[in-house]
Amino acid sequence: MVLAAVLGNINALVDSVLHPEIPYFDEEHLIVGGVTAVSSAVLSFLLIRYERHLSRARHTIHRLEAILPICANCKKIRTSDGGANIGESWEPVESYFSRKTHSEFSHGICPDCMAAVYPDYVREPVGE
Repeated sequence: MVLAAVLGNINALVDSVLHPEIPYFDEEHLIVGGVTAVSSAVLSFLLIRYERHLSRARHTIHRLEAILPICANCKKIRTSDGGANIGESWEPVESYFSRKTHSEFSHGICPDCMAAVYPDYVREPVGE
């Protein structure tokens, strides 16, 4: 509110320096100052509200990054819609992250899994 009061008086303060013949409490100064003060207060309120929204979003992202309940066997992630009556569900890691981050996935197979799942297709290392 201090910012709104200061911004509401800027026109009058500038005029008192540049045009000392105009009285400080001139009708024009009061109108312009009032409109400026109200506009500044509304914009400050909106800025504070938006900052709180961003803070909540940051907190949600941090919470999502902190703990992910994942199945030890199939690697699906447990999700819930947040409601008390709605149960939990399990979804593949790929679809969970695609939905949350708008990422795209490609798949491959690491050498260890290749040897375990497809041993007939693994070449022996050179030099052994």
